[in-house]
Amino acid sequence: MRLSKLTLVAIALGIGIICAKARPVPSLSIKGLVDAADLIIAGKVERVQQTGTGSVELNGVDYARLDFQAEMRVDETIKGRSAPVSFTFSYSTPAIDSVGNVAEGGLAPNTYRVVFLKKTVTGYAFVSPYYPSIPSASKSCRPNWQVQLGEDAYHKVLQRLLDLLCTDATPEEKQPALFDLNWNEDSSAAPFLRAALNLPDVKSDPTLRISIVSDLLHWKDLSVLPLAEEDLFDRSAKSPFYPKSNLVLAISSLEPHTSIPLLARVLKSPEAEERAAAARFLEYTNSETALDILLSALDDPDREVQFAVMQSLGNLTGQHYWRPNTGTTESDPHWVSCIQHWREFGEQRNADRTKSIKRLLDRCRFAIPHVHLPPLLCSGNVYPLCFRS
Repeated sequence: MRLSKLTLVAIALGIGIICAKARPVPSLSIKGLVDAADLIIAGKVERVQQTGTGSVELNGVDYARLDFQAEMRVDETIKGRSAPVSFTFSYSTPAIDSVGNVAEGGLAPNTYRVVFLKKTVTGYAFVSPYYPSIPSASKSCRPNWQVQLGEDAYHKVLQRLLDLLCTDATPEEKQPALFDLNWNEDSSAAPFLRAALNLPDVKSDPTLRISIVSDLLHWKDLSVLPLAEEDLFDRSAKSPFYPKSNLVLAISSLEPHTSIPLLARVLKSPEAEERAAAARFLEYTNSETALDILLSALDDPDREVQFAVMQSLGNLTGQHYWRPNTGTTESDPHWVSCIQHWREFGEQRNADRTKSIKRLLDRCRFAIPHVHLPPLLCSGNVYPLCFRS
């Protein structure tokens, strides 16, 4: 039976993707899910039972299909016509999105979820086969919790997701609440996350803490910068689920006068992965100062760091030819020529800087011919003092 003839409601806890065509999986957007949904319900999935098997044909490819029936106890209808407390529905995997991609997922019993549905001719289908639901807390934060995000559907969903941080759920259950946030759209979660940093379970868990700090930094909250530095340079602060490179990425979004000194320090980290992240994300500062820092790391002992350095140098200067390809090795002629090019670029840059300083010193002597100027006055960061007022 073709998928178009099925009445489906598919909800997934963890989705593995089967692509009918080579298209990228869309990134999660909670706001996009809310806006596209006709019905949003939150509650506990009580039972999931397989009811049949079959196949789905798409573009000449047959996919195995499993049919399920699920029972959900709804404790809130966030958007749309109020759903019954006991809500039973059917769904199948794999399922298809509007542009022809196939996603295979399942629904786990005894989990709390927020589910996003849209109306069809015969019932409901999920808004997205990739993110048809997100985790939800079974109850709100403690009574004295002061942060309420809003009463519209989007902020109610966001609140449901973030309330997980206040529960006694395991860290592995809380992590999706942070990983599902979208840096481009969910900055209204910032007040909640600032408050959550004071929760004992968050303070003691590097994954949760670093994830929250990364979010807040990306949203330009500099109040957490000391925490970011502490986690970034404390070798004992490690997370198997949230690499520090994500924190480095968040730092790169700050103003260059704040981000570049930190990224320069990371570029001297004993961890090659962190150095590579700093080299990669220095490009995002779009700063002349970043060029000198990258050039200083050109001879890093790790190939991946060198690769990231040259990629960023090429992108910052527009010299895209001098970026090695991902398949090149240290013995490839192009790799060798790229290294040599950037060494010569750095030497020329230093020579040009020396000439500029010499010209400035000459102007200083010409402008004030009878006054002996201390050497330091016309060098380094203070040489502008040589100019006439």
